[in-house]
Amino acid sequence: MGRRGRPAPSAAYSVVMRFERIFDDLEGQFAHHRQEEVRAVSEELTRAEQAQLTLADRLRGAEDQHVTLHLGPALRVAGTVQDVGAGWVSLAGEGGRLRAVTPLAAIALMEGLPSRARPMGDAVLSPLGLGSILREIARDRSVVRVETAAGGVIGRIAAVGADTLDVRTLPTGEPTPVPGSARITVSTAALLAVLLN
Repeated sequence: MGRRGRPAPSAAYSVVMRFERIFDDLEGQFAHHRQEEVRAVSEELTRAEQAQLTLADRLRGAEDQHVTLHLGPALRVAGTVQDVGAGWVSLAGEGGRLRAVTPLAAIALMEGLPSRARPMGDAVLSPLGLGSILREIARDRSVVRVETAAGGVIGRIAAVGADTLDVRTLPTGEPTPVPGSARITVSTAALLAVLLN
């Protein structure tokens, strides 16, 4: 001890060093807790954003990506995401030609869908409803295979109503109606896919 009970200079230095280490340790703990809090808030915001994404948002994020849609136990449709509309997605095949139109409600499983998404505000939704895209196919007089919950029909779309479509069947696969052709009405609620040949 120095004069008048003061600690010797080395003892004072030791106390100061201990306090500096305590403050450094507290600052480190505070910085670590702050980083953990920022990380937790960021993760929570990410989960909240993810919870708001729809199937249409995810499909818009997959534009120009090859995906496989499972529509039933034995029905799969594969192609490149071409367009996403209000309640439907279209897939393109080789050369970018329209290959299939599927109601979003008919999709049970998907393969190849990336995790990225394009919410409505970030992308332009096709203005066409399912009925409009089906009417375009009908105007083109394309031969289609209409897959439904009750089975499939090959033919041409003859008419599209608000919640139905009529198909003129081509039972033998001929390009024009033959004896045995029928006009089948399909409920769009039961529609799984319209596949273009």
